[in-house]
Amino acid sequence: MEIYTDTLTKTENYIICLIRCLMWDQPVPPVPQDLPCRQLLDFSRRHSIEALVFRGLRPLDKNGQINAQWQTRADIALAQSIVQLQERDNVIAALTAAGIDVLPIKGCWLKELYPDINDRQMSDLDMLIHPKDALPAGKLLKKLGWQQSEVCYLHTTYKKPPYTALELHTSMLPDIDEHRHYYDNVWDKAQKQAPGLYRLKPEDEYIYYFLHLNKHLNEGGTGLRSVLDSLIYQRSFPEMDKAYVNSELDRLGLGTLRQQVEVLCRCWFESGEPVPEELQPMARAICDCGSLASLESRTRKRMEKLGRKYPNPIIRFFAYSLPRFFRPLSEMRRRYPILDKLPVLLPVFWVVRLISMMIHNEKGFWQHLRSLFGKGESHG
Repeated sequence: MEIYTDTLTKTENYIICLIRCLMWDQPVPPVPQDLPCRQLLDFSRRHSIEALVFRGLRPLDKNGQINAQWQTRADIALAQSIVQLQERDNVIAALTAAGIDVLPIKGCWLKELYPDINDRQMSDLDMLIHPKDALPAGKLLKKLGWQQSEVCYLHTTYKKPPYTALELHTSMLPDIDEHRHYYDNVWDKAQKQAPGLYRLKPEDEYIYYFLHLNKHLNEGGTGLRSVLDSLIYQRSFPEMDKAYVNSELDRLGLGTLRQQVEVLCRCWFESGEPVPEELQPMARAICDCGSLASLESRTRKRMEKLGRKYPNPIIRFFAYSLPRFFRPLSEMRRRYPILDKLPVLLPVFWVVRLISMMIHNEKGFWQHLRSLFGKGESHG
């Protein structure tokens, strides 16, 4: 089997080949002698696929050359996967028993579609609830041992040591996303699986996959795992109504992105054929990025996008900053429940939140500012 193609590095091409073999239950080729294990580990870690890659390498490790740290990380990832799925079911059971509708999204279901549950690592669980249920759901989670971590644009994050994080969403996309209104009626699209438990049809899950992928690309990039998700969707739901999917994505202006990702997915994880020349810059960017773009990269992307709308740098700065630092009452009261009774104090808690972000460096506050001002020359 040919390993090295296109313009990618040996490490990238070998890992892509390894994943392709695992996805189709084919023998994994030996690791080239001039390819250090450390390079494979570092790349896998950046793309959040170290457990998947380790599964492919373990049968080849006749001489015990695989980094011991990798074995440990794979074991931790497996424990995390098991706990995540247990906590997913516990949270769903608790919320639905309390009369709170739940729509698990993203990796919550996708993880189980992979050949092995440890193949698809995820940093957190994602669930959608109605906005009116945010406060009672938060109180219930705290009784179950979850600790509120932060309130973001469209979700509140809860954590439960040692492994689990939960993002409780009240909308599918952030209010600054260009496609945010597409899911205004998301609950009408959802299908009831059990009392209080909903799931999107495969077609709508796949559409959301592209909307979420587009958000990441606009914010700085994405990694191999995101492209692999496309293969899993397509292979798991062969009867999916692709005409509906294509029509909806064309209407959203994402038809070209779908075509690009599906061609890249086919080349990397199905046929092994070379990536077309016009897609090689995209392939290069995905390999360079990793599963999460850097804060600097996300900030630069957002500022560049705003720069096309607001040429004036001062206006552009405030257009970027104000929506992020001064959140609406509906969001702020989830973090500061006293605002339920005294909404007039909203401006006071804007200041409280800002000070808290400064003191605790929440959401990388100081790195964010350094990135914003330090790279100002490239934001226009």
